[in-house]
Amino acid sequence: MIIGCWNIRGLNDPIKHSELRRLIHQERIALFGLVETRVKDKNKDNVSQLLLRSWSFLYNYDFSCRGRIWVCWNADTVKVDVFGMSDQAIHVSVTILATNISFNTSVIYGENNASLHEALWSDIVSRSDGWESTPWILMGDFNAIRNQSDRVRRVYYVGWYYGQIGYMYSRSESR
Repeated sequence: MIIGCWNIRGLNDPIKHSELRRLIHQERIALFGLVETRVKDKNKDNVSQLLLRSWSFLYNYDFSCRGRIWVCWNADTVKVDVFGMSDQAIHVSVTILATNISFNTSVIYGENNASLHEALWSDIVSRSDGWESTPWILMGDFNAIRNQSDRVRRVYYVGWYYGQIGYMYSRSESR
């Protein structure tokens, strides 16, 4: 099973819709995180149905009027339960229906302001206490860089295997 995350930097453009649909279908992705969607709350249902009509969606509009984080999944492939949500993260438990294998996933979109990162890290650390025995994938954009050169336009593909879970596909674009 494949999951992914993309800092899409705006999801109102039909070209981005096509690109995202193509990526999800081509790679057979079952769960996807979208950050920095820039979709207004009043438009989220229209946009999500145009994107992936038969998929399920979670949004964090209750915590951020900008709807900074979306989680979408194919309900025929995975079951998703929400553990928590904030302006910087959506935490879910994912069960692969075919195998009954479960793991936790956090889709992160950190604030640009470094002083607000403390709340995100506090949230992550507090959740880690209860999730030691379950695989946990954190993916997204932490808005934290190690070196200034990390801001150069790049596309990153990160993959790893954990038992039968599959690999994470992550794509990042320039700022």
